[in-house]
Amino acid sequence: MTQPDLRVVAGAQTIVLRPSATRESSKELVDGTLVVHVPMRHPQVGDRHKVALLDLKADVAHGRVGRFEQLVRRAWLKVLKLDRRPRASKAQQLELTVGGLIDRLQPDVVYAQDPAALSVATRAADRAKLQKRALKVVHQDAGAPRQQSATRTDERRLLIGPVNSAGQAWLWAKALEQVLPTEALSTAGAKYEFAAHRTATAEQYKADLRWQYDLAAYVLSEVSHVLFEAGRPLFGQLPGQLWTADVPTLDKAGIKHGLIFHGSEIRDPARHRELFAHSPFQDPADEFTQRLQAANDALRRHLTSYEGPVFVTTPDLLDFVDHGTWLPLTVDVHALASDQPVLERERPVVLHAPSSGALKGSAHVDPVLTELDALGLITYQRVEGVKHAELAELVKAADIVVDQLALGSYGVLACEAMAAGRVTVGHVADRVRAQLPTELPIAEATPGDLRDVIERLVTERETARKLADSGSAYVRDLHDGRSAVAALLPFLGGR
Repeated sequence: MTQPDLRVVAGAQTIVLRPSATRESSKELVDGTLVVHVPMRHPQVGDRHKVALLDLKADVAHGRVGRFEQLVRRAWLKVLKLDRRPRASKAQQLELTVGGLIDRLQPDVVYAQDPAALSVATRAADRAKLQKRALKVVHQDAGAPRQQSATRTDERRLLIGPVNSAGQAWLWAKALEQVLPTEALSTAGAKYEFAAHRTATAEQYKADLRWQYDLAAYVLSEVSHVLFEAGRPLFGQLPGQLWTADVPTLDKAGIKHGLIFHGSEIRDPARHRELFAHSPFQDPADEFTQRLQAANDALRRHLTSYEGPVFVTTPDLLDFVDHGTWLPLTVDVHALASDQPVLERERPVVLHAPSSGALKGSAHVDPVLTELDALGLITYQRVEGVKHAELAELVKAADIVVDQLALGSYGVLACEAMAAGRVTVGHVADRVRAQLPTELPIAEATPGDLRDVIERLVTERETARKLADSGSAYVRDLHDGRSAVAALLPFLGGR
């Protein structure tokens, strides 16, 4: 029996839309062409009405029906609208499943393989005319174009995405340059302007099928290893969809895959408040905490059956992932190096620049540092949401950087502050410090003693400067990219 394939030519990309026999969505590369297995839509209430309405609109727009027939068909539409039975013929299911995909791809040509597919393509061409777009429909017998790249590469290539959180995927890719080609994919937009090899807007990631299928075709032909960030899929994301949506496609192509978690997506709020005294999740009824808990629970349900390696970027996250591997954060130690002296001003500049005030304990930091500023002891600099290049300059010009007082670990900002030779302050719990290979040169502070810590650092300046110098050495040793490469090598198969 002929498969109702539709071969869609959209720009330079050729895509075959093929109904999935298993109702599972997946993609594969066949003779250089991306084949998308589309799950057939289950019959739903109102399906027959939707298809009939689409037909009528197209016929009216093209002047194919007279006024009397319009009235009859509109009356029939009212009858169909009252039909609450989830019924649809196979042809209607095909139309509702694949027709919308063709509309979103906005192709130039559609090659239809059998009568059912030809019907779907013809209706899509009618809708294109209504939008003043040209869509050519050709029966498969007329011959369909074939792409020339018939086989996938045997070379190793890693893709990390789709988040590029704090520019980490880019920095890991740079660190891996001597091991294998690596690319960073960012779909987070340009808010902080982190560098990336491949970028897309949030809208493209969520709704642009052409962009999604172009990326899928590239990955299936050129990439050997994938690292999903934050539990999100690569090839676009429907509401609630996680990385597991892409796993069947990668497995079928023989592409190895793993996970990288950066923080809140895997940090279980309930367990965190049990382990960390100053947890920002102390109130289970808090709306923010409830939202994070629900998302965390949903992700964990999928994680329990996942068999790939799982990496975490901060040591505290090892408490939340069974058999996780620490993938140390990486910073550009050369770009962050600062020749500005530390603690030589009468009023030292104290910087606090949280990525999320609610998570970093800013409600405890702001009152203390604002008061110390008013007393003339320090100059408090508070920023949030600035471009990364601007933030890096602020860090290099500060004397003291206060990271966070709630999570119990240290992140990218603390690493950048240490790399710049700044005195770095934060709450890093004893259980986290115990997991580190060397002593962590971050001045310990909690919501209860932050004021005392800052006053001591400003008063005992020589001791504070030695702490800043130790921070530079610590980052050069652990966070310059070499430790990250060592952590990834087993997944990547060595050199």
